[in-house]
Amino acid sequence: MTKLPNKVNAVYWTRWNADIRLTQVPQSYNVLYLFAAGRSGDAGGIGWDMNDIDADIRTVRARGQRVVLSTGGAGQGINFSSRSVSQRFVDSVVRINAELGGTLTSPVIDGVDFNTFEAEATPNTAEYLWIFTELKRRFGRDFGITSPPAPWKADDKAMIREALSRDLMTYAGPQFYDGTGLANPEYIIATTRDWVLNVAGGDASKIVVGFGMENMENYSSIDQIRTAWRAIEKEFPTIRGAFLWQHKTDSDRGWAFARQLAPLVLDNVIPEQPMPSALPPALAQPPGPVVKIGSASYPLSGIDIARELNSLVAYTDRVPTTSTNPSGCEVTVTGGKVSLINDRQVGESATGTRVPEGGFVLWGHGEARTWLLANARVGAVVEGITVTPAPHS
Repeated sequence: MTKLPNKVNAVYWTRWNADIRLTQVPQSYNVLYLFAAGRSGDAGGIGWDMNDIDADIRTVRARGQRVVLSTGGAGQGINFSSRSVSQRFVDSVVRINAELGGTLTSPVIDGVDFNTFEAEATPNTAEYLWIFTELKRRFGRDFGITSPPAPWKADDKAMIREALSRDLMTYAGPQFYDGTGLANPEYIIATTRDWVLNVAGGDASKIVVGFGMENMENYSSIDQIRTAWRAIEKEFPTIRGAFLWQHKTDSDRGWAFARQLAPLVLDNVIPEQPMPSALPPALAQPPGPVVKIGSASYPLSGIDIARELNSLVAYTDRVPTTSTNPSGCEVTVTGGKVSLINDRQVGESATGTRVPEGGFVLWGHGEARTWLLANARVGAVVEGITVTPAPHS
């Protein structure tokens, strides 16, 4: 796979502003962060659940832009408290890449951005290092690992310092916005110096500067951004680059950051390329299992796996009861027929559904929940799942 660029001019593409398509973001942004894959299912699990942008991803990658999956965000911190939580996170990244049309050998995401250690989630250094190592083992050594940490937090610095020293993180981008004094150019310059010297060991190519540009307090104007950038680059000519939060902010200003800062960051203006006449072909995906209730069918996400948004999961008697999380609809199947329907999203019951011996429980969320409620009736025949009873001592 292709490495992230040696000089980075990046922007966060926020899913709630999807009316400005990924393909409309100027190519002077050579790294596009998909913001964000949030918590989903059991601890460590994440979901993107916006797979209709797969063609746009193929288009921007074909014209040279890199696409990085950002994870976490405000209120979405993840406490990697154990290896099983970390493993679930890595497995979720692999699944999201596949849902967007990629494989491990030919991924459609070029890296993962860790926005997971928010105020409520102090980073567990040992687990983060394992996650970074495992992602590179799965996707290849050039797979990008980035993060936009709070510039003042000692715990964040300690974890990132260790990751950078082991070449497990591509770069860190301390974010200078949305906090008292963060947008002051003098603070940005001095703090970036601290990150280069004391976190990156003097290697400025491992640091990106994060800017925010809004018409509100604690955000920068384009003039302040230019002032800070010029001073930083003069002191550290090898500084990796800059990013902006977020794409709609720049679009509303006629792409001022893309037009005015990108030439300073990249040392040249990237010419806009025409849209490809034909998109790169999507990778063929093998058909997955399908559950049938009567004449209706729905794809099964898996058996005895972590819950995900808009997924249909089957739980066998290897799992005595379903999750205590009151979400989705659960349909109990005994002897190949529906025996109970429990819409937990309405009742908000914190008691999981008991899985019958030799049977299973279907759990559906979002579209899968709607499908279950529309088609499941007590006594209806359910096909498509073969259950091997759990061994009993």
